[in-house]
Amino acid sequence: MPGKKVRFAEFELDIDRFQLYRQGEPVRLEGLPLQLLIFLAEHSCQVVTRDEIAEALWGKNVFVDVETGINTAIRKVRAALDDDSAQPRYLQTVVGRGYRFVAEIVSATSESGEFSVTAEEFGQAVIAAAGLDPKKPKAPRKA
Repeated sequence: MPGKKVRFAEFELDIDRFQLYRQGEPVRLEGLPLQLLIFLAEHSCQVVTRDEIAEALWGKNVFVDVETGINTAIRKVRAALDDDSAQPRYLQTVVGRGYRFVAEIVSATSESGEFSVTAEEFGQAVIAAAGLDPKKPKAPRKA
């Protein structure tokens, strides 16, 4: 989501500036945990596996202790968000699977403040607004 700000609860995640804010004040969060938070927010409500996290943060064929790195990054994100793993408001552990960003995203906007959508999303919105069902075949016209 380049060029965007993602707002959830009292937080704003400014992806361009690579900064997390709480009620307008910068929150101290190191680079790797911040990258993890951005990745999880980009995949909001989806289970993200530890393998997917490792690939997103370190790439393939990396020779670091990925398990410890992920655990440390998760712990730092939770600390920055003041989140509790036992009763998560933002970051949920899905045992044996991975993690899920569970906070409701209030808004995701571009720097200009405009909402951005893909051409496909725009087309679907126009079709829906016109009351058309793209999956339904058109009835033949009578002459």
